[in-house]
Amino acid sequence: MFGKKYHQRVRHQRLMHLASVLVNPFERPAVAADLVALAFGRHQMEVTEEEAARYLDAARVERGERLPRPARVDELPEPDAEAETEAADVEAADVEAAPAS
Repeated sequence: MFGKKYHQRVRHQRLMHLASVLVNPFERPAVAADLVALAFGRHQMEVTEEEAARYLDAARVERGERLPRPARVDELPEPDAEAETEAADVEAADVEAAPAS
């Protein structure tokens, strides 16, 4: 009777509601396992911990929190050697062109 998109939307709305119930600034931080258990208990929904973590992150951001995710060294972009050389050349030219005081 209802299409796949309808069921996906209902699932999303239910999980977002449950995640927002768990995300409370005055209580202990919720973890993915909490959402997995609540989703199964209330709606008999099977949710992976990875998916639950994404919904909890979305609920936190929706409440105005920032996600503390520092970049790991392997996630940083490689420095652009050519751009660094050009920047150094510009700085050197600026120093040479500066009037002596």
